[in-house]
Amino acid sequence: MLVDLHDQGQDRCVLTCTECKQRVETGWHCPGCQDYDLCINCYNTKGHTHEMVKLGLGPDEEAEEGQEGGNQGEMQFRRIREARRLSILRCIQTLRHARYCRDVSCSRTNCQKMKLVMLHPRYCQRQANGGCPVCKQLIAVCYYHAKRCQGNPCPVPLCLNIKQTLRERRLRLRQQRIGNRLPQG
Repeated sequence: MLVDLHDQGQDRCVLTCTECKQRVETGWHCPGCQDYDLCINCYNTKGHTHEMVKLGLGPDEEAEEGQEGGNQGEMQFRRIREARRLSILRCIQTLRHARYCRDVSCSRTNCQKMKLVMLHPRYCQRQANGGCPVCKQLIAVCYYHAKRCQGNPCPVPLCLNIKQTLRERRLRLRQQRIGNRLPQG
């Protein structure tokens, strides 16, 4: 799940269909469900009970939008950025859920995977030298969470440490700005 999140910015595939597991550029996302996306084919054949939002931009839509005079590159960038933002939010929701979940056979999508990801750093041999992609992605998701977290104490792993680091960084930047404003002399 974290690898998929990381890879989204590197290729044009931004969604994985919940039904057929196919990675697609254009699809439909359900804002009301936890981690529920459909490719166009599954959306058309199976449908969904909630209203869904179209994300991505496939070749067919590019041609249509180009004819309408819209800036297709900018539209595609916005859609990819929004899909990435939604993916990060879903990852954070799954992280929060998995942290509290004690159900061994939890039915929520990706709960078991996230539990394994949270345990991974305890046993990772490559973490010490910064070479583990799973550890890096877990830290990245915890970082996104910590930037907006108001919880005290927060159950998300690393949140407290990251918040402290962010506070120290802001303080250093503030001190540098003040130091740069003072007259030299």
